Order: sequence, then C-alpha cells, then structure tokens
Amino acid sequence: MNWNSKYTYIGIVFLVGTVVFFQSACKQPDQFLPGKIVICNAEMRNHGKDLYLSKDDSTVFFANGITQSSLEAHSGKYSALTIPKTQAFAMGYKINSVDPDWYFNVSVWRKSKNGKGALVVAADNTELLYEATTSAVDSTPNGWVKLQLDVLTSPLLSNQDLMFYVWNNGTDSVFFDDLVVKRLKRPDYPNYREQPLVIEMDTFAYLKIYNKRREAISEGVLQSSDNDWVKGFVYGDSKMMKVKLRLKGDWLDHLWGDKWSYRIKVGKGNAWNRLRTFSVQTPEARDFMMEWMAHKLYESKDVLTTRYGFVPLIVNNQSKGLYAWEEHFEKQIVESNNRREGPIVKFSEEAMWQIQKILIKKKVWKTLPFFEAAEIEPFGEGKVQDSPVLFSQFITAQKLMYQYRAHLMPASQIFDIDKLAAYFAMLDLTHARHGMVWHNQRFYYNPVLNKLEPIAFDGYTDLPATDVSISDNQANVVMNSTYLKEEEYLYFDFFRDSVFVGKYLDKLAEFSNKKSIDSILFSLSNEERHYDSLLKLEFVRYRYDTSFFRRSAEGIRNYLPELTVKLNLYLDTIQGRPEIQKQHYTDTSTFENTPEFFVNAYMESHEGDSMVIGIHNYYPQEVILVGTSIKDKFIFNYFDSKPSIEAYSQGLDGVVRNLTVDSVSNFVFFTLKNQEDIFKIPIHRWPYPSGITPQQELFQQIDLANNPFIERIVKHNIYIKNDSLVINKPFIIPEGYTVHFEPGTVMNLVENAMFISYSPVIMQGTPDAPIVITSSDFTGNGFTVLQAEGRSHVEYTRFENLNTLNYKGWVLTGAVTFYESDVDMIHSVVYRNQCEDGLNIIRSKFLTEDVTFDYIWGDAFDSDFSNGLVLNCKFTNLGNDAIDFSGSTITIQDVTIDKASDKGISGGELSHLTVKNTNIRRCNIGIASKDLSIVEVTGTKVLDCNYGLVLLQKKPEFGHGRLIFNQSAIQNAQTEMLIEVGSMVIKDGTEIPGSVKDASNLFY
Repeated sequence: MNWNSKYTYIGIVFLVGTVVFFQSACKQPDQFLPGKIVICNAEMRNHGKDLYLSKDDSTVFFANGITQSSLEAHSGKYSALTIPKTQAFAMGYKINSVDPDWYFNVSVWRKSKNGKGALVVAADNTELLYEATTSAVDSTPNGWVKLQLDVLTSPLLSNQDLMFYVWNNGTDSVFFDDLVVKRLKRPDYPNYREQPLVIEMDTFAYLKIYNKRREAISEGVLQSSDNDWVKGFVYGDSKMMKVKLRLKGDWLDHLWGDKWSYRIKVGKGNAWNRLRTFSVQTPEARDFMMEWMAHKLYESKDVLTTRYGFVPLIVNNQSKGLYAWEEHFEKQIVESNNRREGPIVKFSEEAMWQIQKILIKKKVWKTLPFFEAAEIEPFGEGKVQDSPVLFSQFITAQKLMYQYRAHLMPASQIFDIDKLAAYFAMLDLTHARHGMVWHNQRFYYNPVLNKLEPIAFDGYTDLPATDVSISDNQANVVMNSTYLKEEEYLYFDFFRDSVFVGKYLDKLAEFSNKKSIDSILFSLSNEERHYDSLLKLEFVRYRYDTSFFRRSAEGIRNYLPELTVKLNLYLDTIQGRPEIQKQHYTDTSTFENTPEFFVNAYMESHEGDSMVIGIHNYYPQEVILVGTSIKDKFIFNYFDSKPSIEAYSQGLDGVVRNLTVDSVSNFVFFTLKNQEDIFKIPIHRWPYPSGITPQQELFQQIDLANNPFIERIVKHNIYIKNDSLVINKPFIIPEGYTVHFEPGTVMNLVENAMFISYSPVIMQGTPDAPIVITSSDFTGNGFTVLQAEGRSHVEYTRFENLNTLNYKGWVLTGAVTFYESDVDMIHSVVYRNQCEDGLNIIRSKFLTEDVTFDYIWGDAFDSDFSNGLVLNCKFTNLGNDAIDFSGSTITIQDVTIDKASDKGISGGELSHLTVKNTNIRRCNIGIASKDLSIVEVTGTKVLDCNYGLVLLQKKPEFGHGRLIFNQSAIQNAQTEMLIEVGSMVIKDGTEIPGSVKDASNLFY
C-alpha cells in the first residue's frame, strides 16, 4: 500500500512505547495459510482475563484482554475500551514468519467522539511494513464506523513477524470491536462490465518486472532504464497486440501492494484506445476522480493535456481492479489536441532522483546542483535525432528552455502567451499543481509559432486540495515570496511580464464565470457519475467532493478584484527578483556513480572525422578526463595529457572545457582527482543551448516607425504603401494592429524576404486593380499571418511564385499561411508556389470563394484542425493533392478539380467533409476518406481517375474511413472503389464494406 496515502497514518514515533504490548501480542502457532480467518469480538477472555479469545477458535488469543468493557458494543455485549497513554492498545495479534507477497484483509469497528482511533498492521522492521488507518469505510446509525486495511507484504519482507492491533491515538476514550484478520490468496476486485485491458507476459518477463520492483523498493525510488523493457501482449479494442512494457513511476506509491504501474508501448501498426504509448496506474496515485475532472476542464479550454481515463486491468489472467490510463508524450498527444507535430521537451530529473536515492539509502541529503545539471531532453530522442525536421525544431526548443531556466527573455518571447496564461489560470481553478514542479514540467514546441506551450498533466498527489481562497492562488504566492531556491524561481518571472499578467487575469475571469463552469460540469456529469460509481466499487475509503470545482470558481470570482489590484501594483513596484538561496556544494564521499549525473557532454561542432565536444562539470570536485569510446564498456581513445575541469561552485552552465575528439566517439570517461573509480557519460549529438531563436531574431528587427514600405500608422491601423514594392528584408507586423493593402499594390519579396503579420490583414483589391504578392526571383519566404485577433479579408489578390517561411530552422509548409487567424479569401489566385502547400490554413475558421489554384508544386489547399467553406473554387495542374484536410469540418461546393497528381479531395484524421456539386477529373485518386474521417458526397462526378474512391486507415492510432456517396457518379476509373477491410462506402443507401487488406501499403 501507499506509504504516503491520505488513508495512512504513520505513527512510528509511538513505537517505543508499544514494545511491551507487542511482546504480549499473541502469536499464531502454525502457518497462517491463505483462506484462514481469525476474529476478535471481545466477548471471551482467558482465565487470567489478560487475553481475548478468538470467536471461533479458543486456541487463538489477542492481547490486552483487560480492555474489555460492557459500556459499548458493536455486536454482543462487550468491546475493547482503549484509554490514551495508559491503555492505548488492544486486540494485539501476531503472525510469525511472514514472507513476501502475503495478502491480508483486516477490519475493525470503532466508536469514538472525535474520529480518533487507528487500525494498525506492522512488521518487526517497520521500514518494511507499517500501515494504519483512521478513515471509515462503513458506519451504523448508533455511531460505530468500520476501519479497513488491505495489505500486501513487501518483496523485501522475509521471515518477519507481523502484528495487527488497534491504537487509541487521541486524547479521549475509544471503543473497538469485531477485529477480523483474513489472509487471502490475492485481492478480490469487483467484477466490472467495462471491457478490460488485458496484459500477458511470459514467466521470464514477469520475473524481470518483479525483480525490478524489488530493486526499486530496496533503493527507495524507481530509476528506469532502456534495459527494463520486456515483451508481452495486450488485448483490447477486440484485438491482440504485441507490446513492450516496464514499470513506471518514481516514488514507490506506484509499486506498493498489488496495483503496480506500467508504461506500455504498442507494437508497429497497432494502437490501444488510439494510443501508441501509454501508462496505467492506480487511480489513487492521482487522487481518483480529481485528475480525470481536471483533464476534462483542460480540454474544454484548449489547454494542451494528455488523454486520461479509467479501465479494468487484468495481468496474466489475474484481475488488478480499476486503473487509470494516460497517454505518454508522443506526437499523438499534440495531434489529438489539434496541433502540429513538434518535439516535446523536459528538464532531466535523473540527478534529482539520484539525490533522493542517497537520502533514502544513506539518510543524508547531498547538497548538489541537480537543477543546474539537469539537461534539456526531447521525448523520443532517437526519433528526433533521425528526423532532420524534428532535430532542427528541438535545437530551437532547447534554446527556449534554456532562456526559461536562465530568465533571459520575457515569458511572451518564450511561450505561446495565450496558452501559458490559460494553463496557469486553469491550475488555479483545479489546484492541480503537482505538475508545476520543475522536474514534472513538460513543454510542446510549436513549430508554426517557434514557441513553447505547457502540457498539463500529473496534477494531483493523494493529498486533496481544499483551500480556495486567495492565499492558495499561485500569483499571490509569488508576490509574497522573498527567499527561494533557484529551481523554485522558474515561473516567477511570468508575473513580472505585463503581457502575461493581463492575459492571465482575463483567463481567470473567463474560467471562473459561473455560467461557463456550470455548463462544462453539467456536460461532464453523466461520465462523472459513471466513473465515480466504478471507483467506489473498489476503493471503499474513496470520497469525491463533487462541489470542489464550483467552490474553486466561486473563490476566484471573490478574490479576483483584490488579486488584480495586487498584481498591477506588483508590476509597477517590483525591484529585481526574490533573493535566491546561495548553496554551498560539496561531496567528499562519492556514492555509487553519482558524479555521472553531474557531468554533461555535448557535440559543439563536427568536421570530417573529428568533432569538438563541450564538457560541463557540475560536480564539486575536480574532474580528470581519461578518454572516449564508441561503446560504454571500455576506453578506446585515451587522452595523453589527462585534461582536467575544475570543481563546480555556482552557475547554470557549470565549468566548461572544450576538447577535440574522434567523431565516432559516443562516451567520455573521467575520474575524480585523487580517486581511482572511472565514470562514463554519453556525448549528446547536439550543442549546448545558446543564443536566440529565429522568431526572436526577426522580432528584434521590427521598426514600424522607420519602415519604408508603410505609408502611415493611424492608431491601430497600418497602411501599406500603394506602390510596386520590392522588399529584400523581413517585413514583420506585431500584434495589436489591422494591416491595410490598397488596390493595385504589388509586394515583391526577393532575396528570401518574407511577410509575417500577427495582426489581421485587409487586402481589398478590385478586378481592375488586384493586389499582387509575388517573388520575381522565386525566393520569397511566404505570406504568413499568425494568431491575428480579428478576421482577415483577402479579395482580388494574387499570390504567385512564393516559397514558404524558411528562416534558420523556422520552417512552415505554405506559400500563404493563416494560423489561428480567421480569414475570408474571395476572387483570388494562388499560382506557381515553390513549396509543399499553396494555401495552408491551421486552427482557423475560413471562407474560400472563387479562388483559383494553378500550377501548384505540392498540395493546393491544405488545412488542419479548421472549420470552413470552399465554394466555387478551381484547382488545376497540381503536383499532389488539390484539397487535403485533416482534423477539420469543411463544406466543399461547386468546385472544379482537374489534374491532381495524387488526390482530388482527401479527408483525414477525424475530418468531416461535405462535398456537393463538384467535378473531379484526371486525378490519381478522386476522393479519399481515411483515419476515422467521414466524407459525404452529393451530386458529384469523378471522371477519368485511376481510383475513383479510396478508403483506408493510414495511422494505427486512428481507424478506418467512411464515405457516403449519393446521387453521384464515377466514370472511366481504372479502379472504381478501393475499400480497405473495416472501411465502408454507402452508395445511395447500399452499404459496400471493404475487402482489401493493408490498402495503405499501396499508397504510403
């Protein structure tokens, strides 16, 4: 069971006073086999009246029979009366020679005036087992309550005596009655009607898992490695799938008892519940329903979060009861939240957990710079390094993380400030702040914005949130803090950023609005009741406060005026930062391989067969560098001079030394001065973070007042010169304006110039004087509108010869891009683009009407996670798809498509497309529906295509496609319909199921 459980009261301080009682606790003379039950009902005592007799076996005794009292009884005539200090213990029962993995169910009835009085189970060595509870699981009208413990003995517990007893831990008399001790073969979990997740592994794999758990319990923390994975199978979603799995969690609450936590990777081509990698854990670890509700609240306000739910779990044909599942940090988390794939990054926590391990093993806290030494890491490091796009994005993400840790930039320059403000406001509503601890923080790098976005997860421990006043508001905590550790200061800079503070206060008002919170909670009420009922079946002490989130919202409404005044005053008067505690680092006695956690190596540059590596020492001893190697088993190249790095004292960068080494080297070996042990560390194949990001660099060039291409600025309106403009430098418009283009304006972007606006654009051309955005040398880095507040209007405008934004690793895909920027595009042309997409609209609402796409290099119109209309548009001479929509809801009407090298219309990743009165000619595929998309087609002709209709599943985390084809025709197709097994076409009311296996292999 969980040592830190809210149901567990650790009373080690009282053990000295109980030695005599334990010595008198009556021992079980023979082996206590599974199925055996002993009961003390306090009705009978031995002749000496100092022992209770078991209800059904007069040879079984319980200690302190002198506590028998007729004043109260739960059953019969008597109970045990305990009195503080003088007669605090009763019903003591001891079982000899208990071994690992024995399971006991223990209960007793208690009557007290103040809720005091505990049921206790303890081993001789209380570090191996000591559990107690004062929490009731049942009650009677006359004041008796039932206490219960479920105990699975530790794998380290061997040949130990186990003691069961009741204890008056209060200041008034407490009565106990009907103590029951059962040994069961295994816990008896409820029978759930919900489809379970089934895990199967062979004996070898199970023993490896079991031994890793034993090791973790011995060490005090779970330190996972790549060697921990074992092979197995899971059964779910009506299919058997190969998986790899290992234990997960850091603290031992994930490993105590019978409900162990697992990380599971599903094999290639499969997914469980649309997840490729996920975790399962006891719901108790995240405060039961609270975590689920918090995730639903995050989702309701577009705060990026992991998917989370509950499922019964069966492991090797044994029920493990109800578990919580949660997706892991892979691309599916961002795509399921309607965002483009980008790296997910974190601060390494390995050094911190090594310090925790030393504390547990040696009972001493080592003051070492675990925060400063924490490397910035991507999830899925191998995949990131193998992908040039993801790797380039990670390099930028690493810079942003470093700026965040070093407080080098305002929050609004590092983060998507709207998402950051929403995240913090939501944490104040949910009080789910466990994920805010520095080593729990996870960030998504948004490749479109070149900024970070927080991921909300792991919000609760097993300690409930109760305070909804201003004193628990995070901003208020910041303003009242004066003395901090370096790692505690991470997010304090946010509340010094006026941009963040303004948006944060707005989000607090929005999220705490009574109608809003009532509406969200009402929409969740059916699921809430369902999962609450499932949890109550198994967790008898579980209680869920259904009113908490409404009370929290009310608390915010009440204190928001006061908080607003305080924050505005704080912004006006703040001088510097709170004082940072200065640490004195020392480590004279090296524990195991601890130095390896405090020396980091990076590849700074690479040329030919050599590379320059930077080695950063954070260890408070001098480091002597010995050599390098390809593998971590032995030294391949020795350093002749044995270079050294002086001992660390202060600073985020450590003490640095650069060396030139063989480019095939993967590890650096070192020792400490005056020591013989050899340590090794990997060489990261990326440089140490430094400098600014491409977006930040471009923003520094903004000078609206002296921009020669701006005619005038009137309040919040910018007017572009009505002329033929040749622009050879970045043209950047910040937020807060409306940008106006006059009829006849020509903007010629040359020498890799680009136009980027964070404000809406009004481009009002005319038939006789259209606006032209062009690139005469074909190098123009696109026309991009990002997060504009207000709807853009583009009419009679021609975009031609444009490439996409590609600036020092900041790379988009569209010649014309609108991101989180609603737009109407009418009577316009996209012509001869030089990049992946002609028009790319992301996370926006749009209207495209009478827009012509011609001679397009790749996809003509690509839209992700958007809602819109495509009306009376023409698509001709296309290098890839004409229309490619993912995660979107779109109506396509009166459209003509001719000569698309791939698909005329493609709906993917949960899209819902409505196609009316459209003609599609001479394409490889007329219409495709894939990955849980639904395409409804009416009055449409598909002519002269290789494939008329194609339906399939491309990504394993999705599902098959569906297409409804009414009053429409397919003519002269080489293959009229190619439908994968599981997909379906409904043609004029007739279902046509799929028969082709693995259809995606034909196209991808």
